[in-house]
This record gives sequence, structure tokens and C-alpha cells, in this order.
Amino acid sequence: MIKMLTARTDKFYDPEIAVQEILSQIDIAHDLRANSAGVIACYHEFVEYGVTEAIAGALPFDVIGCTVMGNATSDASGPELLSLTVLTSDELEFAAALSGPISDGGEEAPIRGAYDRARGNLGGDPALIFCLAPIMTDVSGDLMVRLLDNYSGGNIPIFGTLSNDTALTYENARVFLNGESHRDKMALLLVRGNIAPAFFVMSISEKNIYQQSALITGVEGYRLREVNGLPLTSYLESIGIDASGMTAASTLPLLVDFGDGAAPIACSMYAISSEGALLGFEVPNGATITFAEIDYTSVMDTCAAVMDSAVRYIDENPGRSGVIAVSCLSRFLVLSPESSAEMERARGIVGGRAPFCLMYSGGEICPVNTADGRLINRFHNLTYTLMII
Repeated sequence: MIKMLTARTDKFYDPEIAVQEILSQIDIAHDLRANSAGVIACYHEFVEYGVTEAIAGALPFDVIGCTVMGNATSDASGPELLSLTVLTSDELEFAAALSGPISDGGEEAPIRGAYDRARGNLGGDPALIFCLAPIMTDVSGDLMVRLLDNYSGGNIPIFGTLSNDTALTYENARVFLNGESHRDKMALLLVRGNIAPAFFVMSISEKNIYQQSALITGVEGYRLREVNGLPLTSYLESIGIDASGMTAASTLPLLVDFGDGAAPIACSMYAISSEGALLGFEVPNGATITFAEIDYTSVMDTCAAVMDSAVRYIDENPGRSGVIAVSCLSRFLVLSPESSAEMERARGIVGGRAPFCLMYSGGEICPVNTADGRLINRFHNLTYTLMII
């Protein structure tokens, strides 16, 4: 059995007060079981002022974490918040590790090393992997997730996010383990034992999805060049999308069906030009795609749909310990100037049914299931992902 606890503070400028607030919400002497671990999501200045290091130092267990654009607990939300999620159990074991520096062409050894060290401390295979990965311009989150999935055997659920911050340059984005924070390292938390989390994924409302589906017929790595045998911009024009006015920062969503029995997932397409466009993750030739639009209503409707499903699941499965949600930072930006609306909607739906935390993401990491029950770890864009433990 696992128990989930949450605590939060907004005192990014004062480590002493922040620690006091966190410890006032978690009774270390009475709330903790034999084994525990923590996950922090926070505004970047919590790292810069030494608050994350102070909180980790005050807790008798390992804490992994990352900076985010915004986050929420059951009783608060906002961009300048720190949330701590504690997992504690008498039966489950936890082990954390920080990778070495990750770089273009130097991804494999650091990620494998972090996984091997954490697994070695468990003494066996984990049943769940929390992954907090760095957001980088030269190494994709998609690649990092695929490498971790490969090293862990391809059948262990991986859930997590890429780091991010309130600036779209992500220059302040950090991943950390206890008091050590980095721009280019991955933090892992492995859980071993009898745990069977439930996962929920939703990205774009049906009404925002174009009717026409198409085949990718020309892709090179992360660059999409050709759809249905036409140059990308020509294909877009054929379905009524004018790409000529799009800037390098414009994002056009598409849903990708990999043909492996899992539901299509959302992918960002950006830097659209006559040369094609960049994709948020690697997609193979022959994959079926459908273009879509994302707007305020779609974000709010899909959040409500996922949270409603989660609440029904909790009501039907007594004893579940908590809800951890990860939502794409693009969804946060789409809601502007009501950027906290999704967090408030989620908090309102879950209510007091279970401990709850939500963090915004530079790329969502969450398994999907195929029709025949297989689990596939996926990297998502523009998506609201959720795990119930």
C-alpha cells in the first residue's frame, strides 16, 4: 500500500519560512511509513534562493524535482508556487538517481547510468519510473524517453515531464536531486513493489480535429517534409490551412496514429516553411496524421474530461492514494490571460477526494495502452496526462 501526501509554499525568497510551511503540512513523525520519497515542482526562484535545497535537507528521504511554469495542489495554484508530493509506504521501495550531463550525441551513457544506479539500489526491477528530464535545444525529450524505455526493458511505465520555467527561453529551467540542481541532467525515481497506477491521457477536443486524415510520406528525423505525396505547405493549403502567415514560433497541432493499436497522440508542429516543419517527437513514414487546432475551450474541456474520468475511477476503486497530473505549458499559454483556469478547474473537480498535484510541462511523459492491453511509453505534446496511484 502507498500513501500520498502534498504540501506547498509560495515563500521562494525565504528558505527558513518555506521549510517551516512545508513541515507544518507534513507530520514527519506520524505521517511517514518505512520508506518514502518526494517530488517537487516549483517556480525557478525557489532553486536560485536555495529553498529547494533547504527543503530537501529538512526531509529524511530523497527528493527529485524540476522547475515548472506553474503548478497546483488541492488548495492552491499559481506560477510562483512550490508543491511537494510525498510517496510513503511500508511495502514499496524507492530509489533516486541523477544522471551525468546529457548532450547531443552523448545521451545514452548518462541516462543508462542513472537508471542502473537507481535500479542497483533497489535490488531489482522497478514497477514504476518517475522521470524528470531536462528541456534542451539539442536533445529531444522524445529521444530521452525512448532511451530510458529501452534500458528499462520496454514494459515498465514511465511518467513525468521535461523541466521548464516562466521564460520561453527556458534558461532558468532546472532538474534537481536533493540540493543538487542542473540544466542538463535527468532525475529518476524508481518504485519497486506491488503498485499498479492508472493512466489517463487527453489532448484536443474532437470538435477541434480536422476531418481529413493523411499519411506522412516524407520525414527526415524530426523534420516533416511531405504529406500524401505533397510538400507540407501544399497539403496544408489543400485542407484550408494557410501556412504563409505562420511565423517560426507558430505551432500547429497534429494527432499521430503510429498504427500499433494505441490511440493517436498529439504532436506539435512548428517552424513551418517551404522546407517543411519541425515535429515535437519523431514520427515514422507511413504514420497516419490528422491536423487540429487548440484553443481555450479545448484546453478546458479536455482537462474536465480527464479529471471527471479520474474522479470516477477513484470512486470505483477505493483506497487509491492520490492524483498526479502533468499538463503541457502550451495549454497554460493558450489560456492567457486566464492562465490559472485549467489548474482551478482541475482542483475544483478532484475536490477533497484524494491528494492532488498538477505541474506544467515542457513535454509530457506518460504511458498509453493498446487495444490488446499492452503498455507503450510515449512522449506527448499539448496533452493533459494524469496518473492515479
